Amino acid sequence: MDVAEFHAYGYAAALLIGLGLGIEREHAARTPPDGADPGSWELPGARTFPLIALAGAIAAHLGTAVVTAAFVGIAALVVGWYWVRTHIPPRPDVGTTTAFAALVAFLLGALAWHYPSLAVALGVIVLVLLSVKYPMHEFAEHMIDERDITDFCVLLAIGFLVLPLLPDRDVGPYGALNPATIGRLVLMLSLIGWVGYVATRILGPRWGLLIVGFGGGFVSGAATTAVMARTARRERDSPDALPAALIVNLSTILLVVGITWVVNSEVSAQLALILGGAAALVVAETAVLVLRGSHDRSSGSRVQGTQPATGLLDRPISVPATLSLAGILLVLLVMTKGAADSFGGGGVVAASAVGGLADAHSSSLAAASAAGAEITVDTATVAAVVAVGTNLLTKLVLAAVAGSFRFAVTLAAWLAPPVAVTAATVWVVLIQ
Repeated sequence: MDVAEFHAYGYAAALLIGLGLGIEREHAARTPPDGADPGSWELPGARTFPLIALAGAIAAHLGTAVVTAAFVGIAALVVGWYWVRTHIPPRPDVGTTTAFAALVAFLLGALAWHYPSLAVALGVIVLVLLSVKYPMHEFAEHMIDERDITDFCVLLAIGFLVLPLLPDRDVGPYGALNPATIGRLVLMLSLIGWVGYVATRILGPRWGLLIVGFGGGFVSGAATTAVMARTARRERDSPDALPAALIVNLSTILLVVGITWVVNSEVSAQLALILGGAAALVVAETAVLVLRGSHDRSSGSRVQGTQPATGLLDRPISVPATLSLAGILLVLLVMTKGAADSFGGGGVVAASAVGGLADAHSSSLAAASAAGAEITVDTATVAAVVAVGTNLLTKLVLAAVAGSFRFAVTLAAWLAPPVAVTAATVWVVLIQ
């Protein structure tokens, strides 16, 4: 028997989705609303949902017209169930989530007959949404306000209204200014600020900013450093922004090693050897700063009787701050293009040094791509390391502009040992 011929995977996926959603709804039924009798309002659960999902798969097997008719019938039954449950004593507030989940289960069952993998993936998302009811309500009711909703609407407007309208072509000096690129840069800065805001609200400043620093470093290390510096300036007593800005450099190292592996494994291996010590030092220093921040926070609350600093971003999206940071990065980009135009085709290391001011990853990737043909592997490795170093200068400049000179100097002091270890390793491995 051909399993695929009978669409066994589709039916199995529909059954699996129905069981998952049904068990979750059955578990939710054990904690009824306040004042309701647990036995007075049974919800469709572990048996009903698999049947609904299987009905969707069978309907899809029989044809589109059957799917439409079956969906109308299921919807009528669900609406009838909801009406009955809300009109009998003691008329508990059963909510609409289960009713909508039943309809989604039918549609996922129909989808599973055609695309089992996609249906299971969407089923997992639905299951997560159903199971995080209380955290989501807590976040919506107590962790955000009207201002946050407005800021999120600004983010959506930038991403889905403004950005698609921007032309994707090079203009300005040296063709360095691309309107679409500028729009993506503003959106990226806004996203980093929003994610940092939400993460610190949910996880607290210590872990929230740290996670944002590490994740944002893969998107844009310079922009993430600027956001952390701005946070430090607004929350002057917070010990959380500095380790978050420091761990950005770990993301930069990991990404440079990873992307160069795609085009030249020899260059990537040498970069891993050279930058490995710096990465280990960044991890150790970040741990020291996090632990010291915890100690300072607990000591301050005991001795001084003050509350620990929140370290939260004042607002997830600050349009003037975002535009100013984007402007600084664009100026650096124009300078990079101009210098590269002056250098011409030669001077790979010098070009990487200038290119690294704007983006260490693209400069490292370009150098690794040329290794073995135009330049040696050692030269490409040196060029990539230099790009990482000059990009570090950009981060420090943005830290001073977006934050404060003191924050930039402190960050530079913590980055000095990793830089020294990297320089020493380059000397031993490549130059001597």
